[in-house]
Amino acid sequence: MSSSFKWGLNTIIFPAEYILPCYKSDPEINKCLLHTFNHLRPYLLSGIKDINVPSIDPLKIDRLLMENGQGAFRIRALFHNVTVSGGSNYTITKIKADVVNYNIEFGFKLPRVEIKGKYEVSGNVLLFPVRSKGDFWAIFLDVEAAAKIFGKEFKDKTNTRFMKIEKLLIDFRLQKSRFRIRDNINHGNIIGEAMNQFLNNNADEIIAEMKPAANAAIAKHFRAFLNSAFLKLPLKLWLPDA
Repeated sequence: MSSSFKWGLNTIIFPAEYILPCYKSDPEINKCLLHTFNHLRPYLLSGIKDINVPSIDPLKIDRLLMENGQGAFRIRALFHNVTVSGGSNYTITKIKADVVNYNIEFGFKLPRVEIKGKYEVSGNVLLFPVRSKGDFWAIFLDVEAAAKIFGKEFKDKTNTRFMKIEKLLIDFRLQKSRFRIRDNINHGNIIGEAMNQFLNNNADEIIAEMKPAANAAIAKHFRAFLNSAFLKLPLKLWLPDA
């Protein structure tokens, strides 16, 4: 069984198996949405072609910029050609929804996330100038995260209503982390190895310093990612009484 709607001159057919609608009038809507988003997991693993959502495992990120201008780690870090593995193992643990105002809070967990890609870093660490460029690998274990969507109703040219995400806030906590870089500028010398040791010996402090910048960069990326999906899913499909 499937649902469909007219969008301009095209008919887009959505398999019912990945859209589990919830009702604004349902007093247990938080439980319904929790079930709906966890139900999406296998479909997000393979990708949802109907709405051009790529697989989230591995998730490809072309470019991610983090800038921190305060504290002991004042650096600009550009990551590109990034591959993130482990995202499909998420479990949403709680949802609190204000569906009247299209605000949704999530709590979720990821047991293991592996990230690799290219990086360019410049700035100052503990007053020392740093410049590094190369390949990086990172492993994060037992990730706990929270996100809050601030949405609003949006109408397209055909008066079809959607939810558009105006703002996304993200925060996270890591139990364990491990980093490795191959510095093409300082590769093969004592500076490159010293940087690897410094990253791993001071991982907690580095993450704490860089977390606001990381939160902002990740939120910016996923706001665009989520909007690309929500702006193709009319409200009537997932909130029929909206």
